[in-house]
Formats: sequence, C-alpha cells, structure tokens
Amino acid sequence: MSKKLLLEQLEIQREAFLDVIEDVEDELLIRPGVCGNWSIKDILSHLSHWEAELVRLLWQVKQGQKPSTAQIEYFGKLEEINAIWSRETQMRPLDKVLDDFHAVRNQTIARIEEFAENDLMNPNRFSWSRGKPLAEWIENDSYGHELEHIDEIKQWLAAQLH
Repeated sequence: MSKKLLLEQLEIQREAFLDVIEDVEDELLIRPGVCGNWSIKDILSHLSHWEAELVRLLWQVKQGQKPSTAQIEYFGKLEEINAIWSRETQMRPLDKVLDDFHAVRNQTIARIEEFAENDLMNPNRFSWSRGKPLAEWIENDSYGHELEHIDEIKQWLAAQLH
C-alpha cells in the first residue's frame, strides 16, 4: 500500500458507508438492535470514538511521543472501553453524532498528510507499533473498522425495511 492508496481508501470506504445510511430515516438510525442493543447512531459514535483516538495517536507519533491512546492503553480490553464510550454518548443527539462522524475523517486525512510515506508503511519505524506499519493502525481504526460494521448495518436495515 502507498500513502496515496491509503488516502483513497479513506475516501472510497467512507462514501460506501454513507451510501448505506444516506436515505435512512432518523427513526431507523436511532432504533436499537443493529449490533446487540446498539443503533446505527451508536455504531457511528463508536466508529467516531475509535477514529478520534487514531487522530490523537497520529498527533502523538508526529510529536515523537509513544502513543497513550485507547489502542495502546486498552489493548485487549476493547469491550471495556466500548462500553464506557457507549454510556458517555448514549444521549448525544443524532445530528451531533453525524457531525462528529464527518469531522473526524477530515482530521484523520489531515494528520496522514503530515507523514512521509516511509513513516506510514515501514512496519519497524516505531518501536511501540508491535511490528505493524502505521498504515495498518490507520486502516484498523478508520475504514477497516467501518467495514467491520457495514454488513451488520445492511442486514439489519434489510430486515427492517422488508
């Protein structure tokens, strides 16, 4: 993968995700049951939280710091942090969740633009990265994470609309 391809994937996968929810009525976006008792809104908030942590991780790395983000601090405890974040954003209005969802991707792209290709693609560039290139960390907490949830959203929507 290259930096150019990474940036393209962020755009392409976001468009694909938005296409799935684009014409969905607000009532369906907030209805629980898509993933456990999470609604589509809850999933959007979940995705935004992880990508916001990614933005923070990228900022810390660019500053020469070892990341202290959820990806590092909660390694192996994903259910715990997901539950905490879910409780924190349960009452957040849908329009704010959607604003967050869009804004965080813009921040991700801006942060990636600051990195040289080698910094993104070299699996041994950062001692904290467990032998994974920064690009893999980016994929896992952005468009790759969206792909994890898009099929369950599609299936749930199909069941609701038929």
